[in-house]
Formats: sequence, C-alpha cells, structure tokens
Amino acid sequence: MNSVCRDRWDLRRMLFIVPFLIAVAATTTFAQRDTSLVHLVHADSLVGRNVEGQQVRELIGNVRLTQGGVVVTCQHATEFRNTNKIILEGEVEVLDSTMRMVAMRGIYYGKEHEAEAFDRVMVEDGRTMLKSEYGRYFVNGKKAFFRGNVIAEDSGSVLTGDEVIYYRETQHTIARGNVVIRNAGNRMTIFGSHFENFRTQGYSTMTGNPRVVQVDTVAEGAFDTLTVLSTMMESYRDSLPRLVATDSVRLFRKDFAAEAGFCVFFTKTDSVLLRKSPFIWYTSDSAQENQITGDSIFLKLNKRKLEHVYVEGRARAISQADVRFPNRFNQMTGQEIVMRFQDNKLHRIDVEKTATSLYYVFDNKKPNGVNKISGDHVTITFRNGRIDKLKVIAGVEGQFFPEKLIRHKESDYNLQGFVWRADKPGRPSTAVDKKGVGSR
Repeated sequence: MNSVCRDRWDLRRMLFIVPFLIAVAATTTFAQRDTSLVHLVHADSLVGRNVEGQQVRELIGNVRLTQGGVVVTCQHATEFRNTNKIILEGEVEVLDSTMRMVAMRGIYYGKEHEAEAFDRVMVEDGRTMLKSEYGRYFVNGKKAFFRGNVIAEDSGSVLTGDEVIYYRETQHTIARGNVVIRNAGNRMTIFGSHFENFRTQGYSTMTGNPRVVQVDTVAEGAFDTLTVLSTMMESYRDSLPRLVATDSVRLFRKDFAAEAGFCVFFTKTDSVLLRKSPFIWYTSDSAQENQITGDSIFLKLNKRKLEHVYVEGRARAISQADVRFPNRFNQMTGQEIVMRFQDNKLHRIDVEKTATSLYYVFDNKKPNGVNKISGDHVTITFRNGRIDKLKVIAGVEGQFFPEKLIRHKESDYNLQGFVWRADKPGRPSTAVDKKGVGSR
C-alpha cells in the first residue's frame, strides 16, 4: 500500500475513532455526574406496571438498593421510576458509612438523596444510639432529623426531647422541646427547652428555663439534691470540667439557697464560684439563719459537704444571734471573709482588711448587751453554733453597749450597710428517685 493510501486509511480511521472516544467520554462523564440514580442490587422478584402513566417497579423479598455509598435494604419496595421515589416496607435499613438507621417502613428519595423512616425508628452511629417515632436523613449534608419521643444515648448520658437534629461531620447536636439529659456517673440531670452540643469542641449550651439537679447521698442513706436554675447554662468539657450558669442564677440545697448573676460549678473539684451580686442563705444546726454577700463568693465542698467559704470584696456575713430574739444579728464586715466548716457546722471565721465584728452577748442564755470590735484582722471560733473565742489583730478598737441601752433599739447598733433579707427563695419541688433521676 502506497503512502497516499495509508494516509487516507489513517484519516478515515481517525474520523471513526474520534467520535467514538468522544461518545465514550461523554457517557463516562454523565455517569459520574448523575448520582441521582438508585441501583437495584437484588430482589427475589420484580414486577413492573404502569400507574397513571408512571412506570412503577415492585420489588419483593430481600431487596437491596444502592446510591453512591448509601445502601438501602428492606423486604418490599415500590419504586416510582419517574420521580425516583421508593416506598420501603418491612425491616427497612439505611446504611451510610458508620450510620445505620432502621425502621418498620420508610421512603427513599433518589433525586434529593434523602431517607425518611417511620415507626420505631432506631439509629446507630458509633457510640451513639437514638430512638424516635420519625426520622429523616439527608445524605449530602450528613444531617439527621428526628421527632417524637426522641431518646439519644451514648456511653455517658441519655438525652430525651421532642426533636433532635444531628450533623454527623461536625458532631453538632440540637435538641428542642422538653429536653432532659441524664448522667448516671455524676447523678446530674439537666432540663431545658433548647440544647446544643458541639462535641468536637467539648462545649454545650442549654436555654429555655434550664435547670440542673444533682443528687447526693446524705446520712443514713437519705437523698438530697443540689438544684441550679438560670437563664442560660453552658458546659465545658476540658481539663477543668465546669458548668456555667448565667443571669438570674439560683441554687438550692438542704438548708441552703443562693442567688447571683453568674455561677461556675466545677464538677470534679466540687466547688462553686458566685459573682455579680451573689447572696447566700443557710440554716445552721441550731436553726439560726445566716446570710453572706460580697463581690464574689467561692464555695469549697468536700464529699458534697461545705468546707470553706471565701468572700471577697465588700464582704459581709450576718447571722441570727438567738432565735428567741429576732431583731438581734451577729455581723461581720471586711474586704475578705473566710468561713471554715466542720461536719457542715461553722467552726471559724477570719475577717481581713478593715474588719469589723458586732456580736451579742448572752450569759446563761440571758441577753447581756452587744460588743463592737474592729481591727486589721478578726478571728472568731465557734462551739456548738455559738461564739467561743474572738481575737483581733492590729488597730484594735472596741465598744461594749450594755443591755439596758440596746433593748428594743437593736437596729440602732447595726453596722453600716446592714441589710437582712427575708426574701429567701423557696426551693423548687423536684421528684428524685434512688438512681438520681430528677423530673420537673
């Protein structure tokens, strides 16, 4: 074959091959882009029919469908070819990587890449298991939505609510409506109407009248609870786990109540920080009422028992001198007050910087005047709920006012800025069982 003939043959071959390659490339590209197709992998039987002009395939027995990385199985499926909608029935399962959703019936939307599940919906994703009445999974956005008696459980807690939204890639969870989170490890239960958890950041928030209830075991197997209420609560799960309550904070425990604009509850170190106009009420074993206030108050507990109270900035501690004399109050003021407790009983008070103490004297339970003492440092020790010793260091000034001068005139001798608050907040009712599960 001469060169001219070969060139013509090569040209004809190229003219044939090029369109073929273009067609193959176009077909491949189209197949790569068209991810809306749902592929049938297996069914025991298939019946095709036409319903109102739409092609319908009925798949019966051990049905297995795939779309991209998603695998759908069930016992019976009705596929509407025109709309790419598939109705699923009987042991429905949708599997996407580690996420597995099962239900009694469901719908898969091929064009939208979405799956709906109805009736006894159950989802597993790693260490998290969720149950609800209804679920919808968005494949492209890796997002799941659930409603109706939602229960989500992981290794440390159980969450219930009306609705839950879960973003798989960011591990961001949103729960709405009657949200309750129970943690059996620390016997803590959190209530609210809107909860968001950012697991990868170790941070979560609860709003909508949030409430925390922590159950403690007290003497002889009895139970007591620490209850915290506020406008917003935030949880930080880092090297110093803590619960932060903001705005209109109120705390309640047996014979104890507090309020503040800001509160930090350190869950592992067993301590509480109160700021923004903190105020504390507590009742001693002798049934005497006590009040503490300052710029900030730090409560240190040991095995849930009050051990230390640190008050800083315009510190003030007031207590009833004797329940028989409701107008007589022992008072201490200073820049700092440290109160030490033993077995939940006040053992010692140290007042620092411009310390002033006013306390009523009783001889054989009979009133006998009042002492007013000031100095750089005042230390008071107690025995059986009453003042045992008082020590003043540096810049000592003292006055004694006999009983005949103060009787029925006690308010004239109160320290400057004295306020006795009779509006101690009432403890909210909370049902608690022996497992530490609280309820509204």
